[in-house]
Amino acid sequence: MSTLHLDPHNVNDYATFLKVKALPTYKIRGRVATFPDEYARLLHVNGVAPDDGVYTPHPRAFDYQQAISALAVKKRKFAVFADCGLGKTLMLLEFARHAAESEYGKRILIVSPLMVMQQTIDEAARFYNGDLPIDRVPAAELQDWCNGLSGRIGITNWEAMREGLTQGNLAGLILDESSMLKSHYGKFGQRVIELGKGLPWKMCNTGTPAPNDRIEYANHAVFLDQFPNVNAFLARYFVNRGQTSNRWELKPHALEPFYRSLSHWSIFLNNPATYGWHDNTDPLPPIHVHQHYVDMTPEQVKLTSDMTGSLFAHKIGGIVNRASLSGIAKGNYHGKPVETNKPAAVRELVDQWPDESTIIWCLYNHEQESIERALPDAASITGTTPQEKRQMIIDEFKAGRVRTLISKPKILGFGLNLQIATRQVFSGIQDSYESYYQAVKRSNRYGSERPLNVHIPITDIERPMLETVLSKADRVQRDTEEQERIFKQCQMAL
Repeated sequence: MSTLHLDPHNVNDYATFLKVKALPTYKIRGRVATFPDEYARLLHVNGVAPDDGVYTPHPRAFDYQQAISALAVKKRKFAVFADCGLGKTLMLLEFARHAAESEYGKRILIVSPLMVMQQTIDEAARFYNGDLPIDRVPAAELQDWCNGLSGRIGITNWEAMREGLTQGNLAGLILDESSMLKSHYGKFGQRVIELGKGLPWKMCNTGTPAPNDRIEYANHAVFLDQFPNVNAFLARYFVNRGQTSNRWELKPHALEPFYRSLSHWSIFLNNPATYGWHDNTDPLPPIHVHQHYVDMTPEQVKLTSDMTGSLFAHKIGGIVNRASLSGIAKGNYHGKPVETNKPAAVRELVDQWPDESTIIWCLYNHEQESIERALPDAASITGTTPQEKRQMIIDEFKAGRVRTLISKPKILGFGLNLQIATRQVFSGIQDSYESYYQAVKRSNRYGSERPLNVHIPITDIERPMLETVLSKADRVQRDTEEQERIFKQCQMAL
């Protein structure tokens, strides 16, 4: 940390004081200002950065991966918001490798979605030819592993973040799919923030957040020690509009300061060429979205009418009503089965392309069970499927020996590379754009060679939810490009 002693009677020191107050993170006690060394050059003072050794980029990394990895190493606490398929895993591994080399005898822990753990281990073996071993750490052994004395890199799953974990011999904590922090007070997010306090090396990796959901950055900022708490972050840039659809609204004229602040500790990457890097990837194949109308059964019509007071479902109400209507559409109402045409409609769709690999996405257990009965030859992964069986099913699906896979976005919707699927069917869909987008991007990512056809069989009562998601998709694409442009300008101005 850099330290400045300020004279309150000196005009130049007062100007410096105002510059310090504009930094994303600082402390002022009396006449002493303290701030990270990386901001020293902004104030034209000499800060002394820690000596972390010389970083040598991986020779097989693309230019943008090398540059971003070097930047993350320099900052030591950094977030990479990069679109799906741009190689976040290699950047994560490079950060872990250098942190481990810089903190001799200390341990570096990667926290990842359960189904992505083996994929990360395999990527490390592929890129480093066995020279970067990663320990797979079960939840029951996590504390003992953290206490270990030899320098190692380990990987565990988000669900292993239980109360009472202590740092032990940790020097670094890396979050893969750090959008898990999005829930400001979610149990996993708060536990990793607590576990990471004071660690010298921290990194977040996730897809580019939706521009209209900027408060997603709050817990990232807290985890990376840029703000003391979520409220401090929100108070600086947002106005609380109360219980409205846009509760936290960016303050007027705060857009550029907001992105300038983020540019100190993160980077957006949607298109490498925006920053002047080479676009080393071929254009992605297109995504074709098909909506298929599914008739409601008489029982569904009656339940919907009783709930909404109308024969039409154009006003489906708040969260509780939307959840109940979504359940009715998929064959369940308050735990009781409801006659539905949805499983047969899904079966009819899948039968149309017997030679293509398909992922079927569900929301509810009962919904998944009914589709399993309609497609007895399909493989299915649920929350109770043992890890070994999950991995076996994924391997079989990737190899093409299993053609149809049924699961939920919360189980398989983050991080996995499933380009073999050229068809996806959303039996269930909800208002979450992120859930829909992440699920689609399992199969439409760099390395995909064929167009992805997304099929959405839908009843009348689900149409408002689908329209919400698809309208967000169009808006986010436009806004993300604008977000990246503004962010680049902020970086260039530093």
